[in-house]
Amino acid sequence: MRVMRRSLFLLSLSLWAVAASPALARAACTLNVLTTLQLRPASNMPMIDAMIGDKRVGLLVDTGGGMSSLTKRAVQELNLQTGQYVNSDGTILTLKDVKGQTEALQVRLPSITLGTIRQEGVYFMVLPGEADSGPSMENFGGILGTDVLRNVDVELDFAAGKIHLIAPNQCGGNVVHWQASAVAVVPITLDRFGQITFRMQLDGRRVTAMLDTGASNTVLNLDTARRTFRIDVNGPDVEKIGEVTGGYSANMYRRRFKSLAFEGVTVSDPMIVMMPNMMGSVNPAAPRTGSMIREDRNGLPDVILGMNVLREMHLYIGYRERRLYITAANPQAPSPGAAPQ
Repeated sequence: MRVMRRSLFLLSLSLWAVAASPALARAACTLNVLTTLQLRPASNMPMIDAMIGDKRVGLLVDTGGGMSSLTKRAVQELNLQTGQYVNSDGTILTLKDVKGQTEALQVRLPSITLGTIRQEGVYFMVLPGEADSGPSMENFGGILGTDVLRNVDVELDFAAGKIHLIAPNQCGGNVVHWQASAVAVVPITLDRFGQITFRMQLDGRRVTAMLDTGASNTVLNLDTARRTFRIDVNGPDVEKIGEVTGGYSANMYRRRFKSLAFEGVTVSDPMIVMMPNMMGSVNPAAPRTGSMIREDRNGLPDVILGMNVLREMHLYIGYRERRLYITAANPQAPSPGAAPQ
């Protein structure tokens, strides 16, 4: 079946107005919380429970995943019919994962429920991989990507285990309603898939970072590690941890750095994985998926900011105003390795 691509998730404010979630207030401004998603307490990743039709499906909330997608196993278990994703110019969008596997299919969901919100006729992509492998759809059935998230503001409260989806900021930047002794307000850039990049400091040097809740570890581009930080992978402070495969195989390493800094908020002694930039070796027209989907022609950013660092933070993403607000996750009792300056 060949179908034209529709909007994945039209989060109109008239639709979201039915949400029975509390407002968040600070001073004279009130944030309109559309719904609150509870994070699974046993997971180190931001996993939520969604309902597709009458079936429970575990979805990874992934700011690095450009297209909301289901695994082939979930598609099979939900008995969904697949068709090709066709762009308005007639081209077919293909997803490629880090193993080089590709897929160009989408599915139409009977309905999807996120928190207190339900919508019908939503399209998700199909992730590459085998249908008879991987976890059940209840454990991991796919990702909730930036095609959905960018329509709203997103508050990531990892300490409380909650994600708030909020009507786009009407408070003129007055969005940090929780207690915080230091707040970093960082300008962000969105690519065409809604993925977030911004400037920050690693060990005092300016780098470009991507915010990726779908990555378990923070990753430094090995080219940047060698060029900017003069890191010798054979040095005593560097550990080889394995190989990454794609168009070719290459070694992966890790090293502890001194600090990550965001305009007044600092994470101390982060452990960072270093891996090669393998994205330039594949089709530049095809996004990639691992936990994420990216534009290959842009290559690997300097840093992918993953959950080993992000869980130490409380974040507010203002997609429309192009601002990221960062504080420590629990300013009253800062976690080791994450403290405001």
